Amino acid sequence: MKALCAQCRAAARHRFEVGGYAVHRCARCDLEFVWPLPDDAALARVYEQGYFSGGGAGYGDYFDREREQVARKSRERLGALRSLGVSRGDLLELGAASGFFLGHARDAGFTVRGVEPAADALAAMEPSLRPRVVARLEDLAAGERFDVVAAFDVLEHLRDPASTLAAVRARMRPSGIVAVVVPVLGSTTTRLAPRLWDQYKPPEHLWFWSPRAMRALLAAQGFETVHEAPAWRRPSRFVDLDGTSRAPLTRLARAVDVLAHRAVVAAVGDVAVTDSMAFYARVVP
Repeated sequence: MKALCAQCRAAARHRFEVGGYAVHRCARCDLEFVWPLPDDAALARVYEQGYFSGGGAGYGDYFDREREQVARKSRERLGALRSLGVSRGDLLELGAASGFFLGHARDAGFTVRGVEPAADALAAMEPSLRPRVVARLEDLAAGERFDVVAAFDVLEHLRDPASTLAAVRARMRPSGIVAVVVPVLGSTTTRLAPRLWDQYKPPEHLWFWSPRAMRALLAAQGFETVHEAPAWRRPSRFVDLDGTSRAPLTRLARAVDVLAHRAVVAAVGDVAVTDSMAFYARVVP
């Protein structure tokens, strides 16, 4: 059976395999995806105890090492919301983890709610935030509505991101904003050496959008993209990606790699070194 694109139902070609999972690409939609999708048991194993603390997939030490990075990202994302005229109101975060962004949003003046199913993340959450967080979107009260819904590094994990966005839109107020961050296709790594891209990591990540494909997904669920910006860039594409090697030749090769990509960015724009992007989209009446 051929793999069919989830967005347009066109046949999608097999591109490569990673970790025993096949990645397919729809040329019409500019969308890549894992097919067949893993079963529920395989997906559940990804998020077992240790996902946030070096248990395999996920993060090496989210609760400590990511705290300052999340603070920086929170400032950027709250600033983007302010630029769109949203600085107060009811905010929901999907995949709230240990609540770092929720805390920053609350301190900025939002009334916050969160969705987070991982028990270890909830255990690490500030006690005052825990009562504001539920395990599933369906656990929120039927009448709760939001001015902002944030889904940072979430949609690529979901079995059906389109259905999740549809459920989100049903809970949003008129002119509400959905803020999404996802890994994006288009860098030289995804084009030339995809097996080096650390965002290709099924069964944790199942979907890979270009900016065009993400705009199309948002539009199909009743949102108009009003702002987008790079969310993460890695300067080195092919050599010592984390910059941890102390070997002289490796460090020299990495420096050449960085300089080469700076030249590419100057010629074609920063898409060459953009690994994830933030999309802000408003509810279409």
